[in-house]
Amino acid sequence: MRSVDSVIIGGGVSGMACGRTLHERGRDFVLLTKELGGRMLTSQSHLVNYGASYVTADYENILPFMSGGKRIRTSECYFFSDGRLVNLFSLRTLRSSVALVRLLVKARDFRKRLKRLRRRALHEQQKDILASDPVLSALVRTPARLFVEKLGLVDLNDLFFAPLFNSTGFIEYDKSNAFHYLDNLMPLVCRTYVADHGHCAEEMARGWSHRIRLEGVEGLVPADDGGYLVQTTGGAYHAQNVVLALPYKDAIQFWPVPEPEHNVPVYVIELVGERRPVFRDKGIVFFRPEEHDITILWRQITGSDIVFSRRCDPALDQYYESHRIVSAVCWPTAAVLSGHDWAAQDLGNGMYLASDYNICGLEDAFTTGVYAANRIIDGSQQGLTPGRAEEVTKKNGNEEDDMRQHGRQDSAHTGKGPS
Repeated sequence: MRSVDSVIIGGGVSGMACGRTLHERGRDFVLLTKELGGRMLTSQSHLVNYGASYVTADYENILPFMSGGKRIRTSECYFFSDGRLVNLFSLRTLRSSVALVRLLVKARDFRKRLKRLRRRALHEQQKDILASDPVLSALVRTPARLFVEKLGLVDLNDLFFAPLFNSTGFIEYDKSNAFHYLDNLMPLVCRTYVADHGHCAEEMARGWSHRIRLEGVEGLVPADDGGYLVQTTGGAYHAQNVVLALPYKDAIQFWPVPEPEHNVPVYVIELVGERRPVFRDKGIVFFRPEEHDITILWRQITGSDIVFSRRCDPALDQYYESHRIVSAVCWPTAAVLSGHDWAAQDLGNGMYLASDYNICGLEDAFTTGVYAANRIIDGSQQGLTPGRAEEVTKKNGNEEDDMRQHGRQDSAHTGKGPS
């Protein structure tokens, strides 16, 4: 049995953000995962995303690990309704311009508050930050349908915003709240880009890939000394801290984590073919959830298409004259949407929760991992005398210098799969 200070379970965005932060502070840890990358899953060429598909300019923490993809412009997006395609820049939008202005005002204020929440979330629990902001707290308690009605958005929502929400949240908008509704509409007020995951996992693991173990976790129990025993397919670990950096469906198998209100599956299908004339030569097409199995039809830079579907076998002949499936991936919990009662991230006794339990997205998953690492770092200094704390800090710094001098920077594992 190996003893380490901390064990991170999960090799997705949150787990790797946690590991990177602990590494930068010279902490002793291992990261356990069956496969590395989580939602940063791509085709073999790295040119087509099978996981998270877009990032916004507000993703301040995750963007440095991506080289940046093609910008997604609103003018390139179309919505299929009544047998024809409609763009947001249309007469129907102009007729509802007053309601649209109301939405944009709300969305810009939400964006400002969300950015502030994310910055604080590196050191504070998301649920505590939410409680300190009365506007965000009210949005979490407000059903999305009521929010839409109050702003007079019913027509615009039916045509544009409900399909847009469904393409990201993968459920009908009226099953969610106003917070998640606005969060999914951020591409309307923020520069948005195709996610580039080609080297993201490798960059995040640079300098500490030797701490990654490709082992599945089979058991997690408290130890007699107050720490934890982690049993894996490759052995056992004893740790004082454990970070559960994986989704509910996986974490619940060995620890009683809180269940989000919605855990929504989705199928991502890459295919090549001849689109039907109405969809031909259009970059991105969104579909109304009550009328279609698929939520989006998205032309890739390779010439292939990506389709998101809530079914494993959508009726693709509705959209193609002929087609051939290149690849299909099932994400059992592609979207996680919380209710009004957000989950705690500090579960007590050295146990921390990361990943999508309150807010679903790459940036927010990243901040949950950093928060867990910062709590471990802060906790390790508590109870030390000033002299001892200085000694520990100096020791960690010397270890980092030794690693740099000897070039101990292994190449990162590049496995794929859900967190």
